[in-house]
Amino acid sequence: MSANIHIDKIAQAVGFLSRFPVQEEFFYDDDGQMDKTSGYFAIAGALIALPLAIGAAILAALGVNSILIAILLVASLTFVTGGLHEDGLSDCADGFWGSSKRDKILAIMKDSRLGTYGTLALIFSILIKITAISLIFENLNAFTAFVSILIACAASRGIMVWHWSELPSAKNDGVAVSVGEPSDQSLKLIMISLAILGLLAFIFVGFLAAALAVILAACISFYFTKLTDKKIDGHTGDTIGATQQLSEIAILVGFALIL
Repeated sequence: MSANIHIDKIAQAVGFLSRFPVQEEFFYDDDGQMDKTSGYFAIAGALIALPLAIGAAILAALGVNSILIAILLVASLTFVTGGLHEDGLSDCADGFWGSSKRDKILAIMKDSRLGTYGTLALIFSILIKITAISLIFENLNAFTAFVSILIACAASRGIMVWHWSELPSAKNDGVAVSVGEPSDQSLKLIMISLAILGLLAFIFVGFLAAALAVILAACISFYFTKLTDKKIDGHTGDTIGATQQLSEIAILVGFALIL
């Protein structure tokens, strides 16, 4: 695969996962399938977060309050992704805890209205992220905090590809079905990306914080994948998005708890 194709796939991944404008020239061979593009989701996650993390690091270097930095960062990350993954988390919360019957769960998840469980999931997830990020910026220097945010955003998007490939599709329609499933090559690229990100975490954030983040992310993504399989016998676009949010929270909390 040539360098140009890699660049195209990265650009397509950024376009799929965010609201950032991507030039049409990168989509000349795009058929809308994510089987190959999904292998670049971790890289895309880092690129999506890059300008926002740089801004947060600059604010930290200038001595801006860490809580304000965290609020601005969480809000801007949500804005540039269009709440794509947050929507998945809220839909899963409403569906998984709204019924015990598979068909009813899927119907609830498809409903665009936000229920009590989904609302609570969003509130608590945002509060936890803001708290963890504020602790990271309060206790680490600006550069290390910057790296920590990039690792969390990149690794969580890699983990969601693992969830995606681990389960069959729960429905015959929907976004997850229309874009296909990660190929073996994509899954391999994601595993390599996660290994590199783990190594960077050990180097920059520290052994204990990185180890805790890895353990928490692995446990919560594994548990949620098993729960998803039990509840609806497969993945959907919502469960993929929820996996990203849960693993991102786990990584950020892992970093913050040891600091």
